[in-house]
Amino acid sequence: MGSATKHALRTLKGEVDRAAGATLATGAELFDAIDVIVQQSQLRQALADASADAAAKRAVVERVFGARFDPRAVSLIASASTQRWSNESEFALGLQELGVRAVSQFSGEHDRISQELQGFLDVVTSNPDLELTLGSKLSDPEGKRRIIDRVFASHLGEATLTILRHLVSLPAGRRTRRLVGWAQDIVADQASRQVATVTVARPIDEAQFARLQGALARHFGRPVTIAQVVDPAVIGGLRVQFGDDVIDSTVQSKLGHLRRQFA
Repeated sequence: MGSATKHALRTLKGEVDRAAGATLATGAELFDAIDVIVQQSQLRQALADASADAAAKRAVVERVFGARFDPRAVSLIASASTQRWSNESEFALGLQELGVRAVSQFSGEHDRISQELQGFLDVVTSNPDLELTLGSKLSDPEGKRRIIDRVFASHLGEATLTILRHLVSLPAGRRTRRLVGWAQDIVADQASRQVATVTVARPIDEAQFARLQGALARHFGRPVTIAQVVDPAVIGGLRVQFGDDVIDSTVQSKLGHLRRQFA
């Protein structure tokens, strides 16, 4: 990622933070507009052109989207278009990041989205045919959206579904695992948090979840979003992975340590 793109993304994060009154519907419309730009190469090239006049770009955005979309969504698109980007590809990816941030921020459901993205990933990676279909470059984008709705609409919240519909249908060459992990990182960052993956033998209840979240926040010195993974193979205890840090107090780990001692 180039330095210009990093600066643009920092600016856009602030724009999302200051978008007063925006709702999930605003985020969904923003993503719809982003899809148009990502799919239409001529429009994308015009808006990514670093030599083009900023006022002219804003005029293009207003002409294409102004009459059909929430003004707050149009404003964010215009702001993104007037930033300097390292290249056209990073502009497109930056727009998708903007969409994920906006949906997460405007819905106010950072933790739920993070957990549901993990649940989605668990289902997809345990079903090779589904993973292949969603990740195939040959699959129709609208067909992928229909699959998301048919399989997951009754299990996931609308904010998570909005993110998945848009990213899975236009993945920019990324596999589903990488794509969803990328989205999780953005959601966590937007909430000024990071995702801790907690692996347990059995699901933990709400009270345990709250205590664990508080303990991890104290341990790492900042708020933590938990993505819970249930794996009976750990037998008992829990394993926490937070960035490069791993805390493993599972029975499986302790037994492995004992076996190594007596080997």
